[in-house]
Amino acid sequence: MATATLTKRQAKSTRSNEGIKSQSFLNTIICGDVLEELRKLPDASIDIVITSPPYNLKNSTGNGMKDGRGGKWANAALQKGYSHHHDNMPHDEYVAWQRDCLTELMRIISDDGAIFYNHKWRVQNGLLQDRQDIVSGFPVRQIIIWRRKGGFNFNPGYFVPTYEVIYLIAKKGFRLAPKSNGHGDVWEFMQEMNNDHPAAFPIDLIDRIVSSTTAKTVLDPFMGSGTTAISALKHGRDYVGIDISPEYCAMAEQRIAEFKAQTKLI
Repeated sequence: MATATLTKRQAKSTRSNEGIKSQSFLNTIICGDVLEELRKLPDASIDIVITSPPYNLKNSTGNGMKDGRGGKWANAALQKGYSHHHDNMPHDEYVAWQRDCLTELMRIISDDGAIFYNHKWRVQNGLLQDRQDIVSGFPVRQIIIWRRKGGFNFNPGYFVPTYEVIYLIAKKGFRLAPKSNGHGDVWEFMQEMNNDHPAAFPIDLIDRIVSSTTAKTVLDPFMGSGTTAISALKHGRDYVGIDISPEYCAMAEQRIAEFKAQTKLI
């Protein structure tokens, strides 16, 4: 047993040292499976994580996404799912997957690091699904309400949902940048409307997070169209992005290149 433990420690140390020496993962978009790629990153190599995973919408009980109808409106952005991800996992598998992701993210953030984990609550079979089954046991310090503009609800059993939740999952040493604690915990930002990705972050939301921290490195393990990377560059930070879709990785690379050209960062 002692020998096995020593071998694991040696392997972990070797992986961390090699990653820290090269830092070759910085300012790159990594195209691959999120868990496989996260496991390659060294311990404590990232300052903050900002991400919004797929919501598993096609597994919903009531909005028509599951059978491809896309809810009650014809142009629902995610009725065909994501490129290279069907968004329809059995719920228990989805929860296990997201908890595995959070476990890896906790490993790779520094002792003063944090994860800004955006998710959406929903009603399933008449009961609120608040994502506690995903975040339970992780050090959730605060819940930030992202109030979106508008919304749809064709169910007479509850009011129109107009917000999403950002879980601030933080290690003990995490602190905000000076004076950033003056922001309230309810943020109102319009959804991103001018983006080919079906579920893109609004840049202003990411800017709020990045500018409120002193992080030097920012990771988005579900990078999508590259908005987190662009926000990191705007604020002089390094970024790392991961996405399984070659289509979205190419989209992110193109948007980053265009941003650099416009701001003369090249």
